[in-house]
Amino acid sequence: MNVSKYDVWHEAIRLGLVRLFYPCLMIFGTIGNILCLKILLRKRFRRQSTCQYLCILAVIDILFIYTRSIRYLYRHIFSADLRNTSQWACRSLIFFSSTLSHLASWILVIVSFDRYFIMKNRVSHRNTKYRVMLTTCILVLIICFLNAHYFVILGRNVRLPSSTHPKRRNLTDETAHNGTNRFVCIAKTEFKQFFRFVQPILDVLFVAIIPFCLLAFTNIAIIHTTMRTNLLRKTSRRQKRNNRLTIMLLSVILSFMLLTCPSVVYICLNRLSTVTTFSGTKLIVLDLFEALWYTKHALNFLLYTLSGQDFRREFRKLILCSKRTASNTLRHRKHHQQGNSHSMLSENSYVSTHRASSITIQ
Repeated sequence: MNVSKYDVWHEAIRLGLVRLFYPCLMIFGTIGNILCLKILLRKRFRRQSTCQYLCILAVIDILFIYTRSIRYLYRHIFSADLRNTSQWACRSLIFFSSTLSHLASWILVIVSFDRYFIMKNRVSHRNTKYRVMLTTCILVLIICFLNAHYFVILGRNVRLPSSTHPKRRNLTDETAHNGTNRFVCIAKTEFKQFFRFVQPILDVLFVAIIPFCLLAFTNIAIIHTTMRTNLLRKTSRRQKRNNRLTIMLLSVILSFMLLTCPSVVYICLNRLSTVTTFSGTKLIVLDLFEALWYTKHALNFLLYTLSGQDFRREFRKLILCSKRTASNTLRHRKHHQQGNSHSMLSENSYVSTHRASSITIQ
């Protein structure tokens, strides 16, 4: 009785996540991260390397939300796993998903170290754009290289019993079924132990635990340096602006430590389990932790707005500027229409006067 009740709850939660949560997350995350890009690329922010890294993080968050959420939406619409449609889809989706997860964690590590070195005056303020692009390109190349093994170890054909073979072929499946052979997005036989036991440990280390430790170290160093700087010297206007930017960065790092790290640790440790079937309660917890993990990538705009005074000011300027642009456009169109109407009236009056003068002469 309890099992059926948990199964019903799990099905209800999963439908709620797929029908409501993930579509809303995609919409809110896309709009929020695009607004972050527009604001952080304004003149007030774009010269600082911290804001340039946060712009890169916004792009990564958008790609992460779509890469992760689209699989659940596809499963709900077509009742099939998108990764099982072809070998290309299997390997590409898992590669990009893993790469974006690593990038989202390590870009925060880089920006926190960059912020610490700036506060210690160990990094030059010149050529910040070149430094940011070079560091990001090196990071992307390293992480892509470390995740390239997915293109080798994943995807194999599994022979299914004839009774379980579907009577009608799924039109969305790009894989040709030869008899009872079907393509499944799982590790090849020779890499099965590696994918099941080694890969989850690598993921939990490089996505959660190591970035968590490094971020904890840099956060403590940044807070200590900020407090010491404020005590030793009189706080200038520039120092206050840097402190506000530091608080904005710390809020993003704190959300990563509270939302992403526990979710990744729990999900990866469950992958190490030898149990092939999970109870309804564990499935509910897994789905909620995964949703919590995805939520972090849509929250940055809200975090910047709550913690950053300068960010709120630039956001208000952006709204007022868009309103002013819209009103100027409407005013220009109205003035153009009035000008056209006046020109038509003058032409009509000229034509009528010319006709009257010609009639009088005749």
